[in-house]
Amino acid sequence: MKKSYDAVIVNYNGERIIAECLKSLLKSDLRPAKIIVFDNGSKDNSVKVIKNIRRSVWRWENSRVSPSRSTRQAPEVILIESEKNIGFGPANNEATKRAKAPFILFLNNDIILDKKCSTELLGWFKDNTTAILNPIIYKGWKIENNQLVYAFGAVLDRFGFNYGLYSLDGADDLNCFSGACFMARTDIFKKFRFEKSFFLYFEEPEMSIRLLKAGYKIARVKKAKSYHLVSQSSPKEVEGVAFRQFYAGQNRWFMIGKHFPVRLIFGAISVNLLHLFYLVFFFTKNKKFKYLKLFYLAWYHFSRGLLGRSRVGIKKKLWHKKLTKPEIRNYFALKKKVFSKKV
Repeated sequence: MKKSYDAVIVNYNGERIIAECLKSLLKSDLRPAKIIVFDNGSKDNSVKVIKNIRRSVWRWENSRVSPSRSTRQAPEVILIESEKNIGFGPANNEATKRAKAPFILFLNNDIILDKKCSTELLGWFKDNTTAILNPIIYKGWKIENNQLVYAFGAVLDRFGFNYGLYSLDGADDLNCFSGACFMARTDIFKKFRFEKSFFLYFEEPEMSIRLLKAGYKIARVKKAKSYHLVSQSSPKEVEGVAFRQFYAGQNRWFMIGKHFPVRLIFGAISVNLLHLFYLVFFFTKNKKFKYLKLFYLAWYHFSRGLLGRSRVGIKKKLWHKKLTKPEIRNYFALKKKVFSKKV
């Protein structure tokens, strides 16, 4: 008997892209039982596009030429409309309340799937300790030879910074996952969920730590492929960089305060404080003064994390052994943005 799954998509102003994302799910070798779309208060015509797709699902299904495919049941398409943007993590949490299948495939609205992606991911859930699997996420929808990799899983280091993995080589056992496209066990995701106080960014590392503490595994599957247009719902150029750093920064400080052991916390604070000054310089130079409040918000969220520390449910006390060695050069990746005269 084949494993079944539901799909969850959080959409925000995805009028130009959401249709292709939904169609790729419908064209999969193994379709989801449900496609649950949470619209995060879009200001464009996204909702209209989604409703048109939902109405046409059965008509599209019956127009298939192949009898073996045309007789397959079309998935139920559920649209949840939010009056305002409640954030990425909270929206996913709300959407999963409608999921009933044993597994959930999460994907951004700018992701399209290879036809076999879902089948390959499901095939790698071979034991109950595997919580989350990542496919390869390529850059761009146009499939090419030697295509650049957007992320093949992610990595979290001892100072609390995380990065996408770009190499297809190396171990498949990870300490962090990429949130653009991943599959999770429904019961595990509903138990842990994304941190509800995070509006945007750093949901994956924070949740990954809780999974590691509980003894669960995060992995990646090379045969599973997806394609990503990259940051279609976020602001662009310098505003986009500042926007991402503002939200990721305060959430990283919360994560360090809540989860990091004492032996790592002081080193993490030192490096993050240097990075915080670096961001203040970046915001000031580029006249993004509204983001300067990150300087005190970082400390506020760090304190909030400290107050929420708990050792309840920790099965792997040495979970932090899976954190990688820091690569300091990555912390100052804004250098070109900061010092470029074009910015």
